[in-house]
Amino acid sequence: MNENRIGMVSTSRSGCTVFRRAICNAYGMEDSNSWLKKNDYQHIEEAPFSNQPHILKILIHYVPESKLGFILNDMPKIWLYRDDIVRQFLSHVARLHTKINHVYKSDGQPRLNDNSVGATRNQFDTFIYRRQLFWKVWKSCGFLKNEPLIKFEDFLEKPQEVIEGLQEWYWKQFRFGAPIEFPMPHKIQMDYTKKFANYDEILEWFNE
Repeated sequence: MNENRIGMVSTSRSGCTVFRRAICNAYGMEDSNSWLKKNDYQHIEEAPFSNQPHILKILIHYVPESKLGFILNDMPKIWLYRDDIVRQFLSHVARLHTKINHVYKSDGQPRLNDNSVGATRNQFDTFIYRRQLFWKVWKSCGFLKNEPLIKFEDFLEKPQEVIEGLQEWYWKQFRFGAPIEFPMPHKIQMDYTKKFANYDEILEWFNE
């Protein structure tokens, strides 16, 4: 187990980048970005950030389910979920259409015409499956180890309190390194109720 590594486990559009970078900036840790999305975990020691304290982003669909247990048990982890799952799903589908993951400039907000986007039932079912898988692996790889489970909305409300509270969980890991200033994404401003042509149908899926 690499003592420099902490995993952050979440699902798509749960606020992982904002929360992860806030931790990196506060404690002088490196950000792996989406390294695991395109690389096999067995090669992680070759990554440029591997020999210094860092946070490994682990979206639940980045690795085959059969390999999740091995990877998740190889490091301490922070678990992040978003309470507003309707907005999380709509954000996920909108990102697929705009190709914009994050916004770093005030004039960089993604643009969609009203009623121009439609979510499919297959997209919804995949989203729900990944969310259910997140809670499944949390129970087997997180809950039993008393690892922190963070609600993204709680972080937005009291960011400093949530970040500082992590030291009580794994204080050795959060030794202050050289100051790092990763850019923080802006909140995406979009009224999804106007952009999705089948918004009412999507709500019905969530209420089934």
